[in-house]
Amino acid sequence: MRPGPDRRALHAVAEAVPARASWSTEPLTQLPARVSWTPAHTALASAFVVTLLIDAAQTRSLARQGWVDFREANPLLGPRPSVGRVNSYTALAGLSVLGAAAVAPPRLRPWLLGAAVAVQLFTIQGSVRQGIPIRFP
Repeated sequence: MRPGPDRRALHAVAEAVPARASWSTEPLTQLPARVSWTPAHTALASAFVVTLLIDAAQTRSLARQGWVDFREANPLLGPRPSVGRVNSYTALAGLSVLGAAAVAPPRLRPWLLGAAVAVQLFTIQGSVRQGIPIRFP
């Protein structure tokens, strides 16, 4: 009698990792189709955007002037970022905070947005104390 094929080896091959990665969109489909924001949420988000743009305008002004006697305190930007880097960071920061607020539970949303506004106000106030004027974009 001849020995038959070792079926254990065939079974191991069947459970191997596929050569092509497959990503499921199921987590995205579980997100709400529309996020409802209260007027307070919208006001906080608007305040965040305004303060973010003021901070960015102050930073761009310093970048255009060559950072004479100043350096950026945000470690993500580096000590003397270019105008382009400031613009990219501003867009990314804005989208990140607003995106996080959009997916956050409604009870957490005002805290997240309020904290973001507070950080921006602290940053703007520090810049004004150093003599950098507030300029609206």
